[in-house]
Amino acid sequence: MRRAFLFILGLVLFAVANSARAENAATLKVELPEGTKVVSAVAVASGIKVESAGAVSGRTITFEKLLAGTPYDVRLTLADGAVIQGVDLNWYDEEEAKPDAGEIKDEDRAEIKQIIGVDPFYTKAEVLQLQGNHDRVAALVQYVRDKDFVEGTGQVIWRVELNYFKNQHGGWERISQQNKIIRRERYKTHEAFAAGVAKIRFVPALGGLKVGPAQSPRTVRVEKLDAAK
Repeated sequence: MRRAFLFILGLVLFAVANSARAENAATLKVELPEGTKVVSAVAVASGIKVESAGAVSGRTITFEKLLAGTPYDVRLTLADGAVIQGVDLNWYDEEEAKPDAGEIKDEDRAEIKQIIGVDPFYTKAEVLQLQGNHDRVAALVQYVRDKDFVEGTGQVIWRVELNYFKNQHGGWERISQQNKIIRRERYKTHEAFAAGVAKIRFVPALGGLKVGPAQSPRTVRVEKLDAAK
């Protein structure tokens, strides 16, 4: 009798767990520009690095059973070998920006670029994208080490990460310990580095996508797959 009771209880708990997962599961559809040929697609849950494969139907990608309320970055591999990487350029927390902050200015951009500078290990640093206002900014930055290092003769290390800046105390400051590494690759030759990086485009329109409950699927229409500039 006890064994039968435990068996039935197990079935009930399993059904409840599945029901909870179903209620939290969400669907995201991404509609791409006409003529886009996608080989594969994944949605990566930010922070927990959980990947969900998407079903490709022409220029429409459908991701099912995603975690409701969780931001996802979509990564596409196209027929020509290009990799379209979604990147979330929103602020890193829920803090609201100052209502009267105003648009980011050229002086702001120049000061932020100066702060980024060059990491002691890397030989180059380039801002790929800035998004924000006169109060705060998210910056997509690439770092390159293209000079020889120990056990790295002729090799190149490439890192792309998000940095966050606030305009406070009379100037711009980088928020410490909030940078997020998007990609880090090590190439055996300069030629391999140039060829590999040329295939990758960072597209903010495919980053930080949140979906609601299963009853409210979300559709995102992307007009262009231009790289961040």
